[in-house]
Amino acid sequence: MLSGRVATGLFSLGTLSLAAHGLGVEQFGILVLIQSYVLVITALTTFQSWQAVIRYGAQCLDHDNTPALQALVKFTTLLDVAGVVIGALVGYLVAPYVGPYVGWSEEVISYAQLFSFLILFTIVATPTGLLRLYDRFDLLAIQTVVTPALRFVGVGIATVLSAPFWAYLLSYFIAGAVGGILLLYMGWREIHRDGRLKGVNFSCSGLTAPHGGIWRFSIFSNLHASLQVITAHMSTFLVGIVAGPAAAGLFKIGRDVATALTKPAELLNQSIYPEFARLGTKSGWDQFAYLILRSGAVAGGAGAVLLAITFAFGEPFLVFFFGAPFSEAYVALVLLVASAVITIAGFPMDPALYAMGRPSIPLRIDVVSILFIFVPLLMVLTRFFGPTGAAIATLVSAALTFGAMAIITTTQLRMRVSPSA
Repeated sequence: MLSGRVATGLFSLGTLSLAAHGLGVEQFGILVLIQSYVLVITALTTFQSWQAVIRYGAQCLDHDNTPALQALVKFTTLLDVAGVVIGALVGYLVAPYVGPYVGWSEEVISYAQLFSFLILFTIVATPTGLLRLYDRFDLLAIQTVVTPALRFVGVGIATVLSAPFWAYLLSYFIAGAVGGILLLYMGWREIHRDGRLKGVNFSCSGLTAPHGGIWRFSIFSNLHASLQVITAHMSTFLVGIVAGPAAAGLFKIGRDVATALTKPAELLNQSIYPEFARLGTKSGWDQFAYLILRSGAVAGGAGAVLLAITFAFGEPFLVFFFGAPFSEAYVALVLLVASAVITIAGFPMDPALYAMGRPSIPLRIDVVSILFIFVPLLMVLTRFFGPTGAAIATLVSAALTFGAMAIITTTQLRMRVSPSA
């Protein structure tokens, strides 16, 4: 998985570099906005059903309950199908109303409408869950590289041929469609090889009966994922609404480079959660605190080194990879990397709270931080300072989230360490 993430990051960086050189700041910003528009619609209309596949599917496999597993897969597949169909329709129908706010011409709006059909190929949540359920992270690692690699090749060809704008969009579309189809095939092939599809029927009655609470689980997991989208893809789109396509393109460059720093934290999160869970069953709360501090300090220290490198070499990096006009994103890049360092340093607190049986706390903090701090600040500061203002909003939100998580995590640990707990 780590090698897949590294390869994905390199291909993505190469794609952005080629597109920036081939299109220029303004058209690159339009490309970024169309992609962000579709990603936001996808995230808001589709369910993160892979989480339900893993949680309830593991129980089915443990009890060798094939009918229950088949019911689960049918239920999540129906969610996937409904989500992508609704998403594609919303993306197509809403584009003419959103376009004028981000400076899209009639031609660009038609491109965005056609590009929205890419959502139909994102019916991948259930296959993703199946591959994780069967521990086929090797196949997931391969699949995660396919889309960015094809996108890199397609954009490279378009750049070399000085192709028109639509050719870049077509490269993104083909790469995304192929990656989605491949993941769909891999996931369903795995459950078929396990023999769990034998005797499956197309009846849709009583699908949730064997899985108590699955509706609530699916809704809340999707809500949490949707909130995360606001600070990811929607932030770029909001910058485009407030300051225009060029500012969105500059912010996109800084955000993607900074986001690359948080990818190792995602892998650390997956590996550290089981350790927290084991300590929780043994009531090893003192070791909890030590593990949080140690892992946070190591990750934050590594991030601080990268921040220093960004501060020293960020501007020539932007000029070399993206061209002189993109050097305007330097200050935003430094601020976004600083916010990423804060996020990295605080990564152990989220799995720690989950292991303590308090999963609602991170969600509540996200709601307050994103909806009541990040979005208002972004809208105001971007209007006055462009992409740098958006980066300031990101940094403030990250700092306040870190502080709130630290206070609450410490309080929760003290309650458990206390003899009266």
